[in-house]
Amino acid sequence: MTAVERRAARLWRIRVPGALLSGTAVTVRLDASDTDVRMWLAVGAGHRRLPLSVEEAWAVFKLLGEALDFTGDPPSFVRTPVTPTSR
Repeated sequence: MTAVERRAARLWRIRVPGALLSGTAVTVRLDASDTDVRMWLAVGAGHRRLPLSVEEAWAVFKLLGEALDFTGDPPSFVRTPVTPTSR
């Protein structure tokens, strides 16, 4: 990641179809500088953002993956590639 890329926030967003009228947005924001990396996880609209360290984000990823193994195959919307955008 270059110095310019580190200064621009990167956002990944996916919308869960079928929830209410337009679905629920799930967003991850990554802010990275030369000395610090910060992540936020947001589910739905409003101000429900959870700040995460990189280690905490990996722990959430691991635990969700393990738990989702019991639910069966992933829904089709999850198979769509998500391209990050800069803010």
